[in-house]
Amino acid sequence: MPTNRPLLFIFGAGDNSDKVRRARSRTLVSGSTDLGRLLPDEVVRHRLVVTLDSFSGPPPDLDGYRVIANMITEPEDSAALLENLDKMLSGVSQRVINPPAAVLRSTRDQVAGLLEGIEGLIVPRTVRFRGCECDEAARILAGGPVILRRAGTHGGNIVGLFGSFGPALEGLEGDRDHLATEFVDYRSPDGLYRKFRIFFIGPHRILRHMLISDGWIVHGAARTKFMAARPELIAEERAIFESQNPFPPEICATFDAVRERMPLDFFGLDFALTTSGRVLLFEANATMSFMPNLFIEKFEHLRRSYPLARAAFMELLGNS
Repeated sequence: MPTNRPLLFIFGAGDNSDKVRRARSRTLVSGSTDLGRLLPDEVVRHRLVVTLDSFSGPPPDLDGYRVIANMITEPEDSAALLENLDKMLSGVSQRVINPPAAVLRSTRDQVAGLLEGIEGLIVPRTVRFRGCECDEAARILAGGPVILRRAGTHGGNIVGLFGSFGPALEGLEGDRDHLATEFVDYRSPDGLYRKFRIFFIGPHRILRHMLISDGWIVHGAARTKFMAARPELIAEERAIFESQNPFPPEICATFDAVRERMPLDFFGLDFALTTSGRVLLFEANATMSFMPNLFIEKFEHLRRSYPLARAAFMELLGNS
């Protein structure tokens, strides 16, 4: 198929149309991936933002596009949107990147079930429940610390970490779906917490970061609030980026098994490495951001991931 035909990126900010109206002028729509920002300007792509109202009329004409990329990545808040989009794209002849049906299978609880049993991978027990319908969750998660979060939340936005499942019930926020996840302490011998992120784009695996913090919730803010003032931690992350083989073969085999089981064309994997040499799963989905913090001066080593990700995404879209 000629590469001079444009790409189509489909965005949506969830099942709440008000969120979409506020986001229409942005490059990145909430609940969608930012990988599109990797592409050079000369790659022609059109942008379609859909709401639930978009499916009440005639479907758009998609014949002029050579590849359609579904950029909607949040399966919880966009469930109805993705279901309708799946129907709309069911008859197209073009290749669809990250098909809506695959994204719908990437909720935290489904991914935990999908990846369970992979050699070398620790998958914390994760149970989804609504309101007081929690007997099964209480049975599965009895006896240990539990992380409670509302379904569909990311970025370290949790209800809390509780010593056991019983006290977690006091944190329920209304009659909505919650996720309770077994907490696994992953502190390194020096008492710090290290969280890695790699991106799978097509067949390629790209290291995105290793964040280090003194608290167990490790997210992007740790880079400027904790790591920036500690040259030894910056050097530790830089050394991983400069290494030809940052992970041993047995860890890479675990990554390969994750790649094989996940139904998505691109997604991120957040994890820790335990002292026993295993991979501790935090989450695997396409909602993770790629671009932020790539160009902070103290962390220029992060830029090494940019051309690799661009080349991989171009290849996935048929532009290599």
